[in-house]
Parts: sequence; C-alpha cells; structure tokens
Amino acid sequence: MAQEQDNSLGEMNAYLRTELPLTTAMGIEVTAWDGQVVTLGAPLGPNLNHADTAFGGSIAALGILAGYTLLYLVLRERGVSNKLLIQRSEVDFVRPIITDLRATAHLPPAEELEAFVESVQRRRRGRVEVLSEVWSGGMVGARHRGLYIAILY
Repeated sequence: MAQEQDNSLGEMNAYLRTELPLTTAMGIEVTAWDGQVVTLGAPLGPNLNHADTAFGGSIAALGILAGYTLLYLVLRERGVSNKLLIQRSEVDFVRPIITDLRATAHLPPAEELEAFVESVQRRRRGRVEVLSEVWSGGMVGARHRGLYIAILY
C-alpha cells in the first residue's frame, strides 16, 4: 500500500510540475493523500517576501493548489477525465508564516462531493467549494476557500 501511495504521489508531483510550472518555482510537493485529506509542502526560501515571511501570493497559490490537487485526485480515482479550474478564491491571512509551508485540503461533505461528481459525469461540468489551510509549524497561517469547476472532456 505504501509503495502504491508513493507511486501515486510521484505521478501527481510530475503532473503538477508539467502542467503548472509555478509549482516547480515554489518548490511545491504533494506529500500525502489518504483519500480524505491531501497535504502539500513548500520550502519558505523561494516563497519569502521583503519581511522574511511567506509571500501572500505564494500562500494563496498553495491554498488554491491544495484544493485543486484534492479534486484532481478524487476525479482521477473515479476515472473522470476533466479540466479543473478555479472560479473564485478567498484567502484569510491569519498570521505571518515564518517556516516552511504546509497546506491541507479536506474533502467536501459527502453529499456535496457526490453532487459535484454526478454533475461532471451527467452535465459535463460541475462546481464545488473546497476549504484548505496553510500551516506554519503547528499553527494555521491562512485559510483558503475556493470554488472549483471541472469540465469533462
């Protein structure tokens, strides 16, 4: 099982580096996926601002990517080929991030997730909101709320 997860994470990281080159510049890696929660990490160094804290744009991008990665993995596991886009994005910056960054995104409630997947399969598009958090050490540094659209192709 661990080998299978390592392969899945490696494939996901390769996909992100190829399709979303910003992930390479930011040093983003998918570090965990348990079917419920996805975790991404990024070093502080390439994401610093002038105040030696994480740049707000990097924090926002990591929050968006956590939700994107979560939905990409869910749809891939269900065999639903799609284009995934962010439609709306909101970030609440809770506290300065002064360590390497870690972002987590949790599956939406089951009924919302199932309605989303069914909509993509039946109507060729669907929307769902995903919440993610960007962590610094053991504390939440930011919360992201994103509305994502999947379009079947």
